[in-house]
Amino acid sequence: MAAEEQTPCTKPRPDKAKKRKKPKKDKWGQPIATAEEPSVEPEQEHPAGEVEAVVQVDKEEEEATAAAEGYEFGKVVASGMPYTTTEADIRKLFEFYGPLQSVQLSRFPDSGNFRGLAFICFETNEDAIKSLELDGFKIGSRYMRVERCRVTATSNKKRKAEFQTDPKKSEGCLSAYVGNLSWNVTEKDLRDFFRSSKIASVRFAIDKRTGGSRGFCHVDFQDDESLEKAVAMNQSELQGRPVKVAYSVSNRG
Repeated sequence: MAAEEQTPCTKPRPDKAKKRKKPKKDKWGQPIATAEEPSVEPEQEHPAGEVEAVVQVDKEEEEATAAAEGYEFGKVVASGMPYTTTEADIRKLFEFYGPLQSVQLSRFPDSGNFRGLAFICFETNEDAIKSLELDGFKIGSRYMRVERCRVTATSNKKRKAEFQTDPKKSEGCLSAYVGNLSWNVTEKDLRDFFRSSKIASVRFAIDKRTGGSRGFCHVDFQDDESLEKAVAMNQSELQGRPVKVAYSVSNRG
């Protein structure tokens, strides 16, 4: 009994809840209308389809606003973390601010080890902005930096212009452009992906500002047959994303 008496009561008791709900009466004994008991009928609920349409419109407006500001919708980049930090650690930290769509860890191309940089995508832009409170948060002996992920407009425009139609194969070309890669794809992942081809080298495009992958690379092959097999894999899935594979615009990409 002593242990039970010391246990704090976290939920209101039923009898107390009833007392709070008891309507007030005036001096004539008539009930007084309160804010808890509105005299008007509640509004009818919108059909599910209509609600989904409204939510979709709101999301499109938020995406347009984020793009206009130069940021990716719902996405932040966290850098300066210890190399021993795991994806589970990052998820646990950022999920406090809202549901996540994805967490992409940037890794060293040679070893595949985490390089202290991650891209976190929230379901809403509002939650992403709230997570900026983690900027300066200490993990181990290091202070993490968190900022909104900027849209690299110039590189996007260049890539779209370059691949509105796939480039034709130039004479002597043994190199392929490989795009739409997940941020944490390693050289080993690509060699496994193109396992039916003989690869000479893999050259990742690195963002000079963040030190992370820019989401594409160039792969040099040992012979023409290997290149053709690789290009035939265009739009094949790697880590849940359709990969763009095309001839490089020049032999060295």
